[in-house]
Amino acid sequence: MKAIVKNSAEPYDISIKTLDRGVVKKNDVIVKVSAVGICGSDLHMYAGHGGYDWIQYPLVFGHEISGTVVEVGEESDASIVGKRVIINPYMPCGHCEFCLRGEENRCDFGEFYVQKRPPKSLQYGFRRNGGMSEYLVVPESNVVLLEDNITDELASILEAIAVGLTATEKIEKIDEKSIVVFGPGPIGLAIVSVLAGLNAKKLVVAGITGDEQRLEKAKELGADEIIILRENGAGDLLNVNPSGYDAVFDSSGHHSVPKTGISILKKGGEIILVGISSQDFSLPMDQVVRGEIQIKGSYGITNESLHKTVDYAAKPEFPFGKLISGVFPYERAKEGFQNALDRAPGKTVITFK
Repeated sequence: MKAIVKNSAEPYDISIKTLDRGVVKKNDVIVKVSAVGICGSDLHMYAGHGGYDWIQYPLVFGHEISGTVVEVGEESDASIVGKRVIINPYMPCGHCEFCLRGEENRCDFGEFYVQKRPPKSLQYGFRRNGGMSEYLVVPESNVVLLEDNITDELASILEAIAVGLTATEKIEKIDEKSIVVFGPGPIGLAIVSVLAGLNAKKLVVAGITGDEQRLEKAKELGADEIIILRENGAGDLLNVNPSGYDAVFDSSGHHSVPKTGISILKKGGEIILVGISSQDFSLPMDQVVRGEIQIKGSYGITNESLHKTVDYAAKPEFPFGKLISGVFPYERAKEGFQNALDRAPGKTVITFK
């Protein structure tokens, strides 16, 4: 089968290779891959950015995967042959404290680490070959069935949207809250699409110079206001909503956002950090305490949030399809990666049809 392989840690070192399809074990299924979304982590690995020293190469990219089940193992459900599915890239241990609470995105197989790293449960496209290939063998428990009105291309970005949904579930009563989303990249826009579908009371999306197209996409998805932040970003945002905001989502990963967020939040407000940076940031403790500001991180997906995202995708009030900004056949994978690197307004998809 054909597969897109990152050969080494060197920047842009990918090629299309012929690999074995793999062996089907008794509880496995074979998925004929239809489409794969390009994630920000794929871009970082592709371009050789830091923070991915835990990845071993060569590696087949891809953890946002849609396809069709074409074969099953002897103990798998034969009725799903021919069914369209997406693949959950996590393979949790199933018995640690986090797994027992349905928090598979925190599963490190029962081990504790002082330095927090991506969970050991995160497998396909990271610790084992992913879905940028014509076929992928996975456990039956890793496939999620799709409704007929969800296209293959839309299905391939649902894992990314589930990252956004996982973040939005850190707060309650979204329809009663005024919210700012910092950073209109793919995950920021995924958050916007979920918040719009859940009818956020007021939704403002903030970016910087160069984000103009992405901010227009945010408006298309349902944002009430879009803002290019200037030197006094807090002032810009409070001009739009002088009474302050109930919640802030940061998908930019910029170290300045938490401090700005505190200044625009109402007392009792919440900051959800989704963007990743290794930089430190400092906050005025008195403002956090006196304002009873809640600061939370959000990473990855859970099995529950992925299934919920699939359910939402079949409903017209969730504008997920508008997130797709480019579709490229696998033979033009490098063009697809460049499209994503060029700050495309939304998600780029690679197809294997």
